[in-house]
Amino acid sequence: MSSRKVFWTEKATIRRWSDVIKLEKKFFPRRRVRNVHKRWIFRGEKADQYLKTKLQEKLEVNGIRAKKEKTDEERKLIRKFQRKSALYLEHEPDQDDVLEWLAVMRHRGAPTRLLDCTYSFYIAVYFALNENKKRTVWALDCSKINKPEPIVQKICGHVDGFRKFSQALLHYMRKSDFLGIQQEGDKLIDLAIATYLMEAEPPLPCVYPVNPFRLNRRLSVQQGLFLMPGDITKSFAQNLEATFKDFGGTEKHLQRVKIEPQTKGDRNEILRKLKNMNISNEALFPGLDGFARSVAESLAYPRPLGDREI
Repeated sequence: MSSRKVFWTEKATIRRWSDVIKLEKKFFPRRRVRNVHKRWIFRGEKADQYLKTKLQEKLEVNGIRAKKEKTDEERKLIRKFQRKSALYLEHEPDQDDVLEWLAVMRHRGAPTRLLDCTYSFYIAVYFALNENKKRTVWALDCSKINKPEPIVQKICGHVDGFRKFSQALLHYMRKSDFLGIQQEGDKLIDLAIATYLMEAEPPLPCVYPVNPFRLNRRLSVQQGLFLMPGDITKSFAQNLEATFKDFGGTEKHLQRVKIEPQTKGDRNEILRKLKNMNISNEALFPGLDGFARSVAESLAYPRPLGDREI
């Protein structure tokens, strides 16, 4: 899809901290509107970056355009990571838990089809603004797709979808409850959905919000989740459009918020306020890596001359 095609609704622009507060209250009103149930998730991006997974970026950079070649390369990346991960991980996911494998890969920097998002508007603003002056926050209302029923219905109407999905679900149900989740069942369905989307032929264009059953520290503190596209041979926007075509189109569910501080002082004030809410690299990326990233952040909130750090 051409990036020139508008598939979203423009929201107000953030120029200072007061704008952040106002928008957060609009996304999460303190008084519920009757019969209006929205479930917002957010993602911070570069100002000129449209929604795109790291896997899609890497495939484009390396000139991989053929549909079968794209799916083959994804399988190779996952297999390579699984084979060597024991050299670096203290805990390996179960071999069959495709969602946890993809989550570990993404958070360690490997390209996957998962798109990182967060339930927190404030965290998305931080990710958007931390390294650049002008950025964007995408806001997606997932209330129509955050349950498995719509995607399962699409799968069962897809080519041989009912049989393959049923096989995947039965496979997880027959295992020795390797995650201790069979009593609830919802995550088994998510695993079956993810397995089907990874293996569907032809691919099924759609987007489904997912999370592994076991949340790592980073996912937990970032209030994170992932959007999983079903067809990596198409753009993320095309997957979104296929998902929301029965719900009034993407423009009704996807909003774009521009972040354009008028001055460096406005930008730094936003970062300072977020830091006071414990939203910083040091907090969001537990460990030495996050602390190292946070060192440069002090430039955005300098102390008065003669003020001593305690």
